[in-house]
Amino acid sequence: MLKIMAGGRVPNKPVQQGPGRSQNPVTPNLPKGQDILFIENVELRRQLIEQIGYENFLQQVGGIIRDRDRDAGGERQLIYIPFDDDEPFMALKVTCPSTGQIHVLRVPPHMRRCHQAAAWIAGFDNPDDYRPALEA
Repeated sequence: MLKIMAGGRVPNKPVQQGPGRSQNPVTPNLPKGQDILFIENVELRRQLIEQIGYENFLQQVGGIIRDRDRDAGGERQLIYIPFDDDEPFMALKVTCPSTGQIHVLRVPPHMRRCHQAAAWIAGFDNPDDYRPALEA
């Protein structure tokens, strides 16, 4: 027997999935981003965020855009997610100018500007010293 689900036909058999688990077949045993937000064990929460990937995590939970600007790839966003019991999650979302691929790169929580975060990623302590002639 077949059931209609999400606009397609699927076999009528039980799905081996616990509550709060991802619907993504690539990561079937990982919790969703919203569930990770409420995990009390800080180290476990950090590991799960890394396992589902920063980009997936941000797509699932959103975040507060602390700053935005433009570089050769287009708009950059500095995204912030506060935690009551740990330092906030802070990431710089950028687009590669040569491939158009989006990258989400974790940065220290004290970052306030996209340029500062990009400079830190490139190894600069002083953002004023970061003036790339070409970005790839």
